[in-house]
Amino acid sequence: MKQQNHDKIFQEERIQEIMKILEREDRVLINDLCENFNTTPVTIRKDLDLLEKQGVLKRTHGGAILHKPLFRGLALNEKEKLNSDEKERIAEEAVKMINEGDVIILDSGSTTTFLARKMKGMKGVTVITNAVNIALELADSDLEVILTGGALQKNSSTLVGPLADEMLKKISADKLFHGVDGIDYDLGLTTPDIVEANTSRVMMGRAGENILLVDSSKFGRRSLGVICKIEDIDKMITTRKMSKTELKKLNDLNLEVIIV
Repeated sequence: MKQQNHDKIFQEERIQEIMKILEREDRVLINDLCENFNTTPVTIRKDLDLLEKQGVLKRTHGGAILHKPLFRGLALNEKEKLNSDEKERIAEEAVKMINEGDVIILDSGSTTTFLARKMKGMKGVTVITNAVNIALELADSDLEVILTGGALQKNSSTLVGPLADEMLKKISADKLFHGVDGIDYDLGLTTPDIVEANTSRVMMGRAGENILLVDSSKFGRRSLGVICKIEDIDKMITTRKMSKTELKKLNDLNLEVIIV
C-alpha cells in the first residue's frame, strides 16, 4: 500500500511537470519525457493516456499535443501586432535568400508583410502576390509587382478563389515565401479558410522552392483548412526552440530548419 501511494505521488508530480511543458511548448514527445523524468516509455504513455481521458491533450504518434479548439483566425492588423519581434527576425533571415533576378511569390500574411518591407530597397526581383497590402507596400519600390486577381477577403486583404488559382497556374517562380495560421505535426499546415488553403496549395505547385515563415505561436495550433503536410515544404524559418528529437524528425523529412 505504501509503495502504491508513493508511486501515485510521483505520478502526480510528473503529470504536473508534463502539463507545464505542454502549456509552454504545446507538444511533448515520449522520448524527451523519458529522458527528463528518467523513466520508461510505458510509464509516460500511461501518464499521457490519463491526460487524454481528462481532455487535456490529444495523443499523437510518439507524443501528444495540447488539446485546443480550432483557431478561427484574426484580421491582418491584429496579426501584425502579435509576436512582431519574432516576425522581424524571421523576415531579416528570409530576405537573405532572395537574389537579384529571382521571381518570388509572397503569400498573404503578417510575416510575409514584414518580409515585403525588408525588400523595398531591392532591385531586379519580380514579386507575385495575392496580398493587396503587400502590393501597396511595394508600389513605390523598384521591384516588378504582379498582383493576382481573385475574390477579396477583406479582413486579410487577400485575393483567393478560382480567378487567383487560374492566374497562378500560368506562372512559374523560383521561390515561395508563405506563412500559416497553424502547424501540426500530424495534420500539417492549416489556415481558417478552405478556399484560401486551396490557393496556397496552387502557389506551392508553382515555385521551385517552398519556404515557410512561422513564429513560435503557430506550433500546435490547428485550423479548418489543411494546406499540405509538413514534408511538402523545403525550408522553415522559425523562432521556436526545438528539442533534438523534434529537429531530427523534421530533418528526416528532408526539411531544412533555420531557427533565428
